[in-house]
Amino acid sequence: MKQWLTILWLGLSLPLAAQQPTGTWYGYPDLKTNRIRLEINLSKQAQGAHYSATLKMPDISPALHTASQAEVVEDTLFVFFPQAGVACKGICVSDSLISGTIQWGQYLFPLELTRHPVVFRRPQTPQPPYPYRSEDIAFRNEKDGLTLAGTLTLPEQAKQCKAVVIVSGSGPQDRNNTFFEHKTYQVIADYLTRHGIAVLRVDDRGTGQSEGNAATTSLPDETADARAAIAYLKTRPEIHPDSIGIIGHSEGAFVAFTLAAAGESPFIITLAGGGVCGSELLLMQRAALLRANGAQDAFITFYNNYMRQAQNIVLQSKDQAACRQELAKLFAGSPLAGQEANLTSQLFNPATIELMRYNPLPDFQRITCPVLALNGTKDCQVPVENLEYIQKGIRANGNSKVTVISYPGLNHMFQPAQSGLPSEYSDIEETIDPQVLKDIVQWLQHL
Repeated sequence: MKQWLTILWLGLSLPLAAQQPTGTWYGYPDLKTNRIRLEINLSKQAQGAHYSATLKMPDISPALHTASQAEVVEDTLFVFFPQAGVACKGICVSDSLISGTIQWGQYLFPLELTRHPVVFRRPQTPQPPYPYRSEDIAFRNEKDGLTLAGTLTLPEQAKQCKAVVIVSGSGPQDRNNTFFEHKTYQVIADYLTRHGIAVLRVDDRGTGQSEGNAATTSLPDETADARAAIAYLKTRPEIHPDSIGIIGHSEGAFVAFTLAAAGESPFIITLAGGGVCGSELLLMQRAALLRANGAQDAFITFYNNYMRQAQNIVLQSKDQAACRQELAKLFAGSPLAGQEANLTSQLFNPATIELMRYNPLPDFQRITCPVLALNGTKDCQVPVENLEYIQKGIRANGNSKVTVISYPGLNHMFQPAQSGLPSEYSDIEETIDPQVLKDIVQWLQHL
């Protein structure tokens, strides 16, 4: 669940009598729940105090935002990027350092801009030539009339081999699950294919080269797309048609449960998958994130009491206006007053509504295939106790073929972590712990 980024407001103030701010500046602020790289380019116009400015936030999108206003008044630089929701002010310490603050939502955080770009090291990212076949492919979801694109990796001389489809978590992900230049699904595919297992990883709807609308995509759509991916793999002579399983990451685990319960996947692997209904999972996630940020249990209980009521309002509302109105009534007189618009935007959308509605228990009662469920103990997005719920829920129907593994110190992306907060993801060089890859392959090879 990677919905970390909302609206960004950036503040910098600059005494320009001695320093000129022209050129490119790089920042990497710690926003507590996340970190992002900023690239701000300033150029002086021919006359007066006016400047031209552009902004890139490469960890969010490749978009280049142009300032609608960029000027220097006395010793203050003001820049506004309306499309990105970014405004800037600050103090120029030297020609190579700007020291100021960044406003994120209602909060201010320290910010430094320098002339040095922030470069990530990602040593696990596979590099060609590969000791296997890699094909960029496309296939149809005929039910919804969409063409989806992805990459299929096949062992050399593959013949009737096992295969997996990787299903991503919430939010639009590309086929590699690229975040902060990590490529988790490519690393998984590379390792599995080197060990004789074919892997199909796919751009989500409306992402990369796949058709569709990412903004309206929800769990039923993701399930339909995974079903279409399985159907495609069954047409490939290199792959055994009865040995195509699902690896579901985070929310993708719910897709895996649905397909396994329907008898459409002979085995499933969940990576940080939830074992409770989606609405309860969101509450668990908020509690874990707050706790990792140092919040006390009393505050977490207070906050989630409101969030539970808010989620129920969202599920019962007919439209955004009604939802916002009811949330305003709920929050009136509380510390959350005034947050109804922001929360409506976060929760009242097809993806989150379907997530909150999903309950895995009915699927657990019908899953008879082998299941491997993995989770890190530092996961703040899907806490590790979900492993117990998955194991108990599926074994209750008599299915003893359930294996669960918890990994001490690993976060939601299966990286070695300190706090487990998403703000650490970009700073960690390792994309995924090698032991996780070994355990997946070992389990698959013994099916």
